[in-house]
Amino acid sequence: MKIGHVVSIVVLDQLTKYIVAHSLKINQSIPISEFFNITYIQNRGILFGVMNNPSFSPFLIIAANIIAIIILILWSLKPDNNFWTKAGITLIVSGAVGNLIDRLLYGGVIDFLDFHIGKYHWPAFNVADISITVGTILLGIGLLKERNASRSF
Repeated sequence: MKIGHVVSIVVLDQLTKYIVAHSLKINQSIPISEFFNITYIQNRGILFGVMNNPSFSPFLIIAANIIAIIILILWSLKPDNNFWTKAGITLIVSGAVGNLIDRLLYGGVIDFLDFHIGKYHWPAFNVADISITVGTILLGIGLLKERNASRSF
């Protein structure tokens, strides 16, 4: 895992969230196209707003986030990780750190990328979420490649 890559993604994530949070009011939406809006949302829950309810303790989410980051950093130190695994871990850690910063500063994650078809909306997301999603795909590819490489011997 390269720290410079993590820092770059976290800075991009935080910069885009800062711009949205300082340009829009919560729940304000700016149509960009017929299927995409910039919509300022604060998500206090987890993935796609699950547990987005004030009675749920944010400390559990923060603790789980920190534990996941530590586990991934330790995993990244394995010398036999392939490119795909390293890239996946780097992206997941970057996104997790970006969203952790939001939780610590604002009590929730700033989401703003709002895709929709007609009245049907995909849950809003952010740069950190993209990083986590792409990282998970790359990590999966890396694990499959490692598995296939170990079978070929």
